[in-house]
Amino acid sequence: MARRVHWLVGDITSMDLPGLPYDLWHDRAVFHFLVEEAARRAYVAQVLRAVRPGGHVIVATFGARGPTQCSGLPVKRYDADALHDEFGSAFDLVEHREHEHRSPGGVVQQFVYCYCRKVLT
Repeated sequence: MARRVHWLVGDITSMDLPGLPYDLWHDRAVFHFLVEEAARRAYVAQVLRAVRPGGHVIVATFGARGPTQCSGLPVKRYDADALHDEFGSAFDLVEHREHEHRSPGGVVQQFVYCYCRKVLT
């Protein structure tokens, strides 16, 4: 089954994504590393271009009670509303959940998951 996956590697804020619309965008722990507003805007612009209308977007970031750094890098923390606000009205918030993640080192880290659908245009 993995043979059918086409892996893309690059800086998501600036790479050229294939012109095909995606049904699903899943990000587990990338967005919270985008601490500069310009980087977050570029990321959201990529999602807007890449995901088809009606497509699904699942993003997980450190929650409001999560760590302020990860792997020595600063992060931005979110609650569900703040995370959805980054994506704006082009995405309907369908569901959100908080999750207590235990890192390999045994540290508990709060995450927030947001599931959105891109608005039909």
